[in-house]
Amino acid sequence: MMQKPSRQKQVIIGLIIASLTWCAGLAGAAEPLVLTRKDSGSAMTLPVGQRFTVDLDLGAGHHVVAPEFNPAVLTLLGQSMQSTSGPKGSASRVVYQFMVRQVGQTELVIAARGEEGQAGKPEPLLKVKIVASGGGRSI
Repeated sequence: MMQKPSRQKQVIIGLIIASLTWCAGLAGAAEPLVLTRKDSGSAMTLPVGQRFTVDLDLGAGHHVVAPEFNPAVLTLLGQSMQSTSGPKGSASRVVYQFMVRQVGQTELVIAARGEEGQAGKPEPLLKVKIVASGGGRSI
């Protein structure tokens, strides 16, 4: 005949299961979200508090234009730029760090100008729709 587990054992088992479930959720959420040119034209729903990176390669002689987005929905946390030289010439890479700040939606547009600088029309490198969700809380 099997004995019924004591109340204390049931609580411990329940806590272990809850902890494992919570850790599994963190492991899935720990994967960084990185947007590149291939994501252009897409729409995504992100929770308030979600951080993400935009990583874009620029052609030689291109100059990035300030990103366009609704600052009530997204916060720009930082940016960096790297220049590289190789057999195909010089190029640049720009990386932006964003965080979803508040429930709402915005288009995130990052564009660059060619060698002609201010006279040239900006060429979109990335254009995505961000729908921020999260129960009305803001950060």
